[in-house]
Amino acid sequence: MGIKEVESMQGYIDIHSHILPGVDDGARDMNQTRHMLQLAYQEGIRFMIATPHYEIGCSNMEITKLREVFEQVSLEAHKINKDFQIALGNELFFSMGIIEALQRGEALTIAGTRYILVEFEPNVSYRKIQESLHNCVLEGYIPILAHVERYLCLVEKPNYVEKLIGEGAYIQMNLSSIRGGITSPKANFCKKLLRQELVHFLGTDSHDTAVRAPNAKETVNYLVKKYGEVVVQQLLWDNPRRMLENKHL
Repeated sequence: MGIKEVESMQGYIDIHSHILPGVDDGARDMNQTRHMLQLAYQEGIRFMIATPHYEIGCSNMEITKLREVFEQVSLEAHKINKDFQIALGNELFFSMGIIEALQRGEALTIAGTRYILVEFEPNVSYRKIQESLHNCVLEGYIPILAHVERYLCLVEKPNYVEKLIGEGAYIQMNLSSIRGGITSPKANFCKKLLRQELVHFLGTDSHDTAVRAPNAKETVNYLVKKYGEVVVQQLLWDNPRRMLENKHL
């Protein structure tokens, strides 16, 4: 599924969200999904990728049912605006068997592309991340490391992020992690990666309308002032568009 052809940024593309109702720890029901979609649209988001969690050994929703729920959510988005688009993928918790699940079609790439959104435990070792993402690349997938700021091994040694990129991985950062004072290690890490151009995608990672809502405007305004409109367009429009077109960045 590709995005409609537009020459310049007409809002934001959110590549990481948990808006499908009753599927994972995101929206609990369709009513909350509607409110999340309405808030996302008000925040300037015009394309959302639903990325429900998928983990080997857990009770993942069967793919046919998942697609039915996705179609219902797409209809709700179109009620808000006919140009408000939704695509489907998974946030994949990497473990043994995840690549086989992708190959069987039980786990999903992003919008049918070769791109996959991959997460790990926060205390994962760098070697585990490196080996896992390398295996994804060898199998023909293009891995995006979800919420890079959560992994202690990378926060402690930011140079590891550049090594992962050099091996074929892309980097996603949560918008909510960027704003923080000078005493926040997470925010400082995020800003360092942004300055060094080591981030490819931003996402809300939204789960609800309160604590983990699909907020974007405030942080986007900060990013425009700090890094310029060109950077924001690249992270929230141009790169996601290329991903949805199944192209390398």
